[in-house]
Amino acid sequence: MENTNDLMVTEYENKFITDIHRWGRISMLIALILSFLPIGYMYFIKGWTESASAFASVTIAISSFGIGMWLTEPMSYFPVLGSAGTYMSYFAGNVSNMRVPVALSIQNALKTDVTEPRGNIATIIAVAASVFVNLCILLIVVIIGQNLLAIFPQVVLKSFKYVLPSLFGSVIVMRFRGQPKRAVKYFIPTVITYYLVRLIPGIGTFKLAIVIAGTIIYGYIFHKIEKNKKAE
Repeated sequence: MENTNDLMVTEYENKFITDIHRWGRISMLIALILSFLPIGYMYFIKGWTESASAFASVTIAISSFGIGMWLTEPMSYFPVLGSAGTYMSYFAGNVSNMRVPVALSIQNALKTDVTEPRGNIATIIAVAASVFVNLCILLIVVIIGQNLLAIFPQVVLKSFKYVLPSLFGSVIVMRFRGQPKRAVKYFIPTVITYYLVRLIPGIGTFKLAIVIAGTIIYGYIFHKIEKNKKAE
């Protein structure tokens, strides 16, 4: 049994993870090419043209706005989603409000995380299922959504802005339920970082980068502490 488990772990690390990255890169490349199809249609079929300077200006503007998000978001979500989950999530979209909560839910239910083969495979299945369900619901919403919005009262429409905070709040409670020491250990530096970023003038632009860097450093410190305890 032990030899079988060792073989499974070896195949998981050497083949499964390698295949994930190969097919993930291929899928991202396909998505990149497909994203230019509307431009090709407008240029070659419709004959709509613009100067190169206009395209350059738009590219620079979008890059300036999105570069921070492009770098920090994958770093934020990768520890929860893993390699395959990250590829699928950024291919399908709705990363923060659907893929991450789904991944956290399955990991919490199984008492594992994405660093373990069991947790990673469960996360992959959960994220894939969420993509399928999301597409089905999205199809329904696209077809009848406008009619629903016309029926809903204004108070219901205004309440939609609280959905994402409520979702993250429930995920946090679920993650730390029954683990008060762990919750306090992460809650205190979270509050400190939150108020430091808000109160210190001039750093609001870099708040996301500061939060992510602080989380990485904080996690690394506790990792080293726990590792030293085990070594003793």
